[in-house]
Amino acid sequence: MLQGTVGGADVADAALATRVRWRLIAPTLLVLWTVSMFDKSNIGIVMANPTFLKELDLVGQPARLGWLAGSLFISYALTAPFWGWVVARIGPRRAAAISLLIWAVTCFGSGFAHSYEALLLWRFLLGFGEAALYPVTLTLVANWFGLRERGRATAFWWCGTMIGPMLTGLLVTGLIVHFGWRIQFHVLGFIALLVPLPMVWFLMRDTPGEHRLVNAAERDLVLAGAIENNDDAPGRILRGVKSFWHNYRYWLAVAAISGNTIFFWGWSTWLPSYLRQARGYSFSTSGYLTFVVYGCAIAVIIAGGLLSDRLFRRSALAGFGWLLGGVFLISAALVPGATASVVLMILALCAQQIGISNGEMLFHSLVGTKEMSQSQGVRSFIAQTTGALSPVMIGYLLAATGGFTGAMAVLSGAVVVSAGCMVLLARQRL
Repeated sequence: MLQGTVGGADVADAALATRVRWRLIAPTLLVLWTVSMFDKSNIGIVMANPTFLKELDLVGQPARLGWLAGSLFISYALTAPFWGWVVARIGPRRAAAISLLIWAVTCFGSGFAHSYEALLLWRFLLGFGEAALYPVTLTLVANWFGLRERGRATAFWWCGTMIGPMLTGLLVTGLIVHFGWRIQFHVLGFIALLVPLPMVWFLMRDTPGEHRLVNAAERDLVLAGAIENNDDAPGRILRGVKSFWHNYRYWLAVAAISGNTIFFWGWSTWLPSYLRQARGYSFSTSGYLTFVVYGCAIAVIIAGGLLSDRLFRRSALAGFGWLLGGVFLISAALVPGATASVVLMILALCAQQIGISNGEMLFHSLVGTKEMSQSQGVRSFIAQTTGALSPVMIGYLLAATGGFTGAMAVLSGAVVVSAGCMVLLARQRL
C-alpha cells in the first residue's frame, strides 16, 4: 500500500532505496569544503603573526596584507567560468581531482616563498585551483539530491565552510606557535593530497547512474525529486525560463551572494587581527578564539538546513539571517567590552550563516540541473570578484582610519543589501 510521496516518488519505494548520496557523496563534499577552507582561512592567522610580518617586511602595511588575502579571491573569480566549462565537459569528479592537485602544489610553494611577491603569486594560483568548488559542488547536489533534500544536503557541505576555519584556528595557530608559519603551508598541502583526493576519486561518481552501489530505487527517487519534475513554485517558475541568463531571479540571488562575500571574506580575513589589535588579545588567543567563533555557527547551519527543507522558504530565511548578521556585526564593533564584542561576533556569524546557507539552497530552486555548472561558474566570477576586493578594501580603510569601526560598518551594510535582494523572491514563495 502506498504511504505517500516524496518529490513524486512513493515513500514505500523510497524505503527500499540505497542511501549512497548521504553515506558517500555528502560526506565527501563536507571533507572537500573543510580542507578548502584551511587554505583560505589560514592567511588571516598568518597575517597576525609578528614573525611572518617581520620576515616579509609587512609590519605596518595593512594595504599590502589586504592584497595578499584578496589575491586568492581575484583568481578564484577570474577562473570560475573556466571551471564551469570544465565541469560541464569532464564531470565534477575529475574536475575536483584536478583542482585538489593544483591547490596542494600551491600550498607547498607558499611555504617556500621568501618574498611578499612570491607568496602573492602562490596565493593567486591557489585561487585558480579552488575555483572549481562551486561548479563541482552544486552540480553534484543537483545530480544526486531531490529538490526537497537539498536544504539538508547543502547544510551538510556548507558546514565545511565553518569546520574548516574552526579547525584552522587550532591547527594553524598551533603549527605556527610550535614550528613557524612556513610549516603550516606544507601540512595543508599534504592534507589535501591524503584526505579529500582519495575520497573524491574512489567514493564519488558524477551521477547516481554511474555508481555501482546505487540501486534503481535510489536513482528513481533522485530523478523524481528533480526541480524539472517539481510542481511547487520553483518548478512552475523554471518552466517559463529558457536560460539562467534571462532569469532575473537568478541575478537577484547572485547579487545577494555577492554582498555576502564582501561581508564574509573581509570579516574572516581580518578577524584575528581585529581581535589582537582592537580588542587586545594575544596572537595565540586570537587564533584559538576563531575556533570558538566558527564552531558556534555549525549547529545553526545544520538546524537551518532542516528548517529550510521543512518550510521551503529559502529566500525569506536568507533575508532574515543577513539582516540580523549586519546588525550584530556593527554592534560588535561599537560595544566597549572585548568579551561582549566576541559574543556579538559569534551572533553575527551565526545569523549570516542562516543567510548564506539558504542563499546557496536557493540556486536549486532557480536553475535547472543541466545549467547548474555553467551558472555557478558565472555566479562565482561575479560574487568572488566582489568578495576579492573586500580584504583589500579593509586594508586600505585601516590604513586611512587606523581603526576597524568604519570597516565593520561597510561589511554590515553589504549583508543588509543582500537581505534587500531577497524581498522580491520571498514574495514569490521561493
